[in-house]
Amino acid sequence: MTAVFGHLRAGFREHRRTATRVGVGLLAGALALLVVGGTIRVLRAADREPPPAAATGGRAVEWTAAIDTAITGLAVEDGRLYVSSDQLTIFPTICPVVAGDCPPRWRGVVPDGPLSVPTARDDRVFVGSSEGQVYAFPATCDGEGCAPEWVGVAGSGPVSQPAANFDLVYVTSDELFAFPAACASDDLACPPAWIADVSGRPAPGPPALGNGLVVVASASTRGGVAAYPAVCGDGCEPAWTGRTDGPATSVAIGDGFAYTVARGQLMAFPLSCTARCQPEWRGTFAPGASFATGASSAPAFADGRVLVGDDEGRLWVFRSTCDDERCDPTERFEVATTPLGTPAIDGERAIVTSANGAIARVLLDCGPDDPCDPVRVRTLGAPAIAPAVLGPDATFVGARDGSLEAFKW
Repeated sequence: MTAVFGHLRAGFREHRRTATRVGVGLLAGALALLVVGGTIRVLRAADREPPPAAATGGRAVEWTAAIDTAITGLAVEDGRLYVSSDQLTIFPTICPVVAGDCPPRWRGVVPDGPLSVPTARDDRVFVGSSEGQVYAFPATCDGEGCAPEWVGVAGSGPVSQPAANFDLVYVTSDELFAFPAACASDDLACPPAWIADVSGRPAPGPPALGNGLVVVASASTRGGVAAYPAVCGDGCEPAWTGRTDGPATSVAIGDGFAYTVARGQLMAFPLSCTARCQPEWRGTFAPGASFATGASSAPAFADGRVLVGDDEGRLWVFRSTCDDERCDPTERFEVATTPLGTPAIDGERAIVTSANGAIARVLLDCGPDDPCDPVRVRTLGAPAIAPAVLGPDATFVGARDGSLEAFKW
């Protein structure tokens, strides 16, 4: 494997065009700005009333485990839990505990972690590295250390979580890259099938796939959304672009829309757009947030809803379609006082991870006037980088200290 990694960049030079990209980033803090009497007041999570004490408990721990470094991503597929850190570690979702912990099944060792959130598709699992590489591992492996099936080079910086369909694997770093999912590259780097320029700095998070498009957003000062044909070629140009006039989160797709968050608003762009596009409707949840995104993570779509976890620990629920240009949220849940990750949704239940390590179960059909308790919270022993994920048998969470837990809730 040392020889393979050593040849990666040399083998890629003839395939990768050189470009110098200089970006000026705007640091978007989790602040809402309110003008009062000619002055600007900064509203932080500490300025508002803390969320009501949520109920705890009600969960049954199935198993625990620990790895040596911070957990940066989780994915569940076919009875396997893929855990990203400085390497890729695979656990069974239903685990026989040995000496108090769940032992891993196998590991994929790489030289350039930490790794992105993994993506499992069609008997492979794909991850991006912190130094411009994309790894495709087999979904199962017989050995303790498992070699990747192929490796591709995508720029020189951190690579996003991959998005994959049957034919191609899409990632962003400084540009948008599409790799053949079944690449056969021997000892050299797998060349991308095509590369597309992305205006500004791509938002963290995976590209979004739907309606024959791959959609990415920009986290640069001007922001914006661009939709590219999922099958493209050299010099690939977007099918349409949309303005956000501020840094945007990565995108969720559903009900014919591409949803992103910018300037404290949920913006819904119709996938049927052509050329230059405006949001068909907007949902404001942080009024006056002209200089801040309002959320750190992508929204989530499921069953006619779009959920947004904001930077002040609140979970907002919007209908996925709207007849007006401006639409109010249908629900708001006070979950924590630190930024929330992208929610995981299962029917009427959402699992939301806060940066401080709080994991909340939110019952979406349990309104403020209902007798049920909508929010239950438990706290990990350390802050969390990766959102929790839902499997058919349990909820899985990982923390910055490398602790991993599977529980039913």
